[in-house]
Parts: sequence; structure tokens; C-alpha cells
Amino acid sequence: MPLFGTSPRNTRSGITTGITTTRRRRGFGLRKDRDRVAGGYRAALTNPNTTREGRRHAKWELRRMGRGNEAHVSLMTKIKRTLGIRSTPRNVRKRDNAERRRRGRFF
Repeated sequence: MPLFGTSPRNTRSGITTGITTTRRRRGFGLRKDRDRVAGGYRAALTNPNTTREGRRHAKWELRRMGRGNEAHVSLMTKIKRTLGIRSTPRNVRKRDNAERRRRGRFF
């Protein structure tokens, strides 16, 4: 029995398989919202920290969901990803976070 968290879900005769599945049974009203799932895949396409394989998988999943037109990534996003340009420079983010901490409103 683990000290923190829940017990492993995928066990056969007490042996943990180590593989997690995404098809767990959910209660009424606890189903995944398809729009939010698609939004996560769209975010993965534009995130510069996502691997090439991750972007390929996100594109495949969007097309599988019937949202292939949302799998398009603009040329400007591709250029920013290649050059490592972020929308907010790091020094501005650090300054803003430090200011929020001083005010006590850091979320």
C-alpha cells in the first residue's frame, strides 16, 4: 500500500503492471469535455516546450476527433518556436511575479 496517493489501479493478482489507462469508468456527469480536450491538444501545438512527437500526436488526435482544421499552426508560431521567442520576455515575467509576491497577490 502506497504511503501517499491511491493504490495502483492496474493490478493482476497483486502484481502492478505499471500501465495506466485513460478508459476508466467515470460517474454520471464526470465525463471529459471534448472541447477542453481539444483545447489542450491545440495548446500543445503552439507550446514551444512540446516535443516534435508530442505535436505530431496532438495533430493526430485533433484529426481523429474531426477537428483537423484546428490542427493548423500559423507560420509566425513556427518561427517563434524555432527562435525560442516567448510572448512575454523573461525579465518582465520575473519583475511582475516579484511585484505580485510583495503585494501578496501571487496565484
